Amino acid sequence: MFLGLRELLYSKLRYFLVTGIMILIVLLSLFLSGLANGLAYDNASSVANNDVPYYVLAKDAQGKVERSLFPESDLAGIKDGENVKDAAVLGQSMQTLKRADDGKKFSMAVFAITPGSFLEPKVTSGSQMSVTKPDGVILDSSLEGDLKIGDVLEDDILNKQMTVIGFAKDQKYSHAPVVYMNMAVWQAINPSLYHQKIPQTSTVAVLTDNPDKGISIDNKGLTTITHKDFLSQIPGYSAEQMTLNMMIFFLIVIGGFILTAFFYIMTLQKTGQFGILKALGTKTSYLVASVISQVLLISVVSISISIAATAGLSMIMPDAMPFRLTGLTMTLYSGLFFAVAVIGSLLSLIKIAKVDALDAIRGGDQ
Repeated sequence: MFLGLRELLYSKLRYFLVTGIMILIVLLSLFLSGLANGLAYDNASSVANNDVPYYVLAKDAQGKVERSLFPESDLAGIKDGENVKDAAVLGQSMQTLKRADDGKKFSMAVFAITPGSFLEPKVTSGSQMSVTKPDGVILDSSLEGDLKIGDVLEDDILNKQMTVIGFAKDQKYSHAPVVYMNMAVWQAINPSLYHQKIPQTSTVAVLTDNPDKGISIDNKGLTTITHKDFLSQIPGYSAEQMTLNMMIFFLIVIGGFILTAFFYIMTLQKTGQFGILKALGTKTSYLVASVISQVLLISVVSISISIAATAGLSMIMPDAMPFRLTGLTMTLYSGLFFAVAVIGSLLSLIKIAKVDALDAIRGGDQ
């Protein structure tokens, strides 16, 4: 430890540069992780927040909610299924609504629900939906600057009017703000349902008695998907996550290689010094400990500064940039970088162990 710290102080510039590189790599990894989590949450916060373990879709929809339509009356049979605690219909579509006053248009993800069901979000301002006010809608709070409670919205085709009665936080779907409306209103304004004589729904959300056990329904025309599968079928969700996670993975690997290469080259340059120290009676374990102490110190300092910088950046980022980084995620990636750095130092340790005092002093094969 003493030898390692003395060398760090003696070659300050050399170690400062490698520490700076590690700080940038860890910072970039944490930043990308925050963006990946932020994009995932922005893409599916309305679904991620509802704690629904299973969804029922039409079997011919091939796991895609936008392709799924089946009679709303199937809800009763689903509620009778095995391990089903409660179930609620959910209609989903992407539509454009306009403000009645000036015709300004808003692209929204429509979630059609039954007022009072467990799918209804808790409003942060305004009032909840009510069966006595079937035309009332709840919007994602991101629209609160453009719309206000009491504003009247219309669909583009039938000009069906709906009144904004409340706003709810973190309600996004496929990066679009969600509008919660009465199921009957959605069935009236959805172009896909004009010709349907029987009321239809896109899916049924299911709560279970036993969360560790699946559900079973008798209707052969329906199929079930898990909460995770529901998230994966959202357009762009999986592609975004795979791309960003791959970039983070390569950054971690690159960071490990940089630290490994740096310390291995340093070890080669100091082979003669290690040989002299061994000839003077210094144990190999002491030399190994000095290198490990350097790796640990540089890793801890780099990770700590990167975490602090990431936390600072997250506080000044614009609201339009989705960024979400939990303490658990930061701990996970910090641990990975630390492990990669320690594992990468093993190459240098092996070289130190193989150094022969006489060969090193004579300037033999390095």
